[in-house]
Order: sequence, then structure tokens, then C-alpha cells
Amino acid sequence: MKLLKTTAIAGLLVASSTASALEFSGNVALTTDYVWRGVSQTDGSPAIQGGFDADLGNGLYAGVWGSNVDFGGGDNQDNSDESVEIDIYAGWAGEFNGVGVDVGVLHYAYPTSGTETDFTEVYVGLSMGMFSLTQYFGLDAGSDDLGDYNYGDYTDLGVDLGEYNGVALSAHVGYFDLNDDTGDAWDWKLAASTSMFGVDWEVAYTDVDNTDAANDDDPNLVLTVSKSL
Repeated sequence: MKLLKTTAIAGLLVASSTASALEFSGNVALTTDYVWRGVSQTDGSPAIQGGFDADLGNGLYAGVWGSNVDFGGGDNQDNSDESVEIDIYAGWAGEFNGVGVDVGVLHYAYPTSGTETDFTEVYVGLSMGMFSLTQYFGLDAGSDDLGDYNYGDYTDLGVDLGEYNGVALSAHVGYFDLNDDTGDAWDWKLAASTSMFGVDWEVAYTDVDNTDAANDDDPNLVLTVSKSL
């Protein structure tokens, strides 16, 4: 799932949380590279993505989002069949004294994988003014393949840098506290977005710094075209 996705969706739903009727929305996107927490999920190749969201009223929301993935498994049987990611999430968003609050659960599923590599996170987000802070807590997978294992916790700080001549600027920095021997990782992103020709455009520059230098990804310049339905 793309960074800040759940926080952004929840923020939009807060405005309509008083509505009693169930409301649905959708989204579709084409991106030159699916980058998640600084690391390409498509081996540097393009991705087609999309999802549906439901506003359940009173701040409650739920949704599903999907993308093609390619972890570059090659002949590695454990991940060579992982070609699709499906994210399922649900939560509640509200506001207290000018502070936005977003809490929920997010499940990552890989239905085409040859092994059981699904995992789940719980997240808690706060936002005020131009800043947002979200903490993700990894849960034990409890699967036959992974056992009692989680990928660690992730801290995400986002900053809205304002809009200039119709172009919105934003920045992000994240820290992945990994529970394995690949080393913890910092990632960051600078993005510019605008709307033209009936669609939304974003150009982003991302990079990741892993304490295990062998696992560092090269910097990425990513173009994403999206449409809300």
C-alpha cells in the first residue's frame, strides 16, 4: 500500500462522517514504479492500481486496494509467484480540538504467492495543520510459513508544503524498525502534484537508506496518474 494512503482516505471521510447513508468511492492509478516505504515493489517496473472505499458513517470506513507486484524472485520458489497485492483495511477517523485522529487495521494479502506471506498492521495517526504522524505496528503473522513473525514497526511523518500556482508540494520521511537481520531503514519522499485533463498527476523523488547497504534501493523518480471515481 502506498505511503499515507490510509491517512489520506480517512481525512476525506471525516468531512462526511456525519452522513447516515453508506457512501462508496473508487480510484484507479497508473504509476511508473510501485514504491512502498522507499523500496520498489515491482522491480522498477510500472504498476496498475485501484481500489474501493466505503464511508460507513460516524467516522467509520473500510476499503480494498490492489496492485501488481514483482519482487524479483527469479528462480526463488518462495516469491517468484507473487504478482498481486491486495490490501484490506478498516478504521475510524475523527477530530478532537483541532487534532485529526485515525486508527485502524490493514491487512496485506498476496493471493498468488507460493507461500503464506500475508501480514497485518495496526495503525494510529494524528494530524494537525501541515503535519501528520502515523505509527504502524506489525502483528505476528502466525502462518504456517512465517510462524510467529512480524516485519516490524513503521513511523511515518508527512508535511504539506503548500500549493503554488496550482501545484501542491509535500514531503515525507519514514523509519522502518525491521525485526530481522536486514537492518532498519529510513526512507524519504518529495512530491509535486496537480490536476490536469481530468486526472491527477504526481511526480515524486524517493530514496531509502538501509543500515545494511546491500539492501539499499536506488533513488526513484516516479510519475503517477490517478483518477477518483
